[in-house]
Amino acid sequence: MSRLFLSCGFCGRKQADGLISRGFWGHLEVREGHVLRACPTCKEHYTDWESRLRLVADGQSLGVTDSPRFGATYQ
Repeated sequence: MSRLFLSCGFCGRKQADGLISRGFWGHLEVREGHVLRACPTCKEHYTDWESRLRLVADGQSLGVTDSPRFGATYQ
């Protein structure tokens, strides 16, 4: 049986999914059933994390140093 992980769309950090840990992560539903996430550190660093993840989900490009990690995974 495989464990489920939360994966950050900015830095790629992975953490085991759990009720307590999930509450600290930012999540943005981009399509029905598909969510992009931001770890607590990136959520604090990028105060506009929701808009940044939404741009990537819409297929728009951001600057290399300012964009979420290429290939962000949907969870």
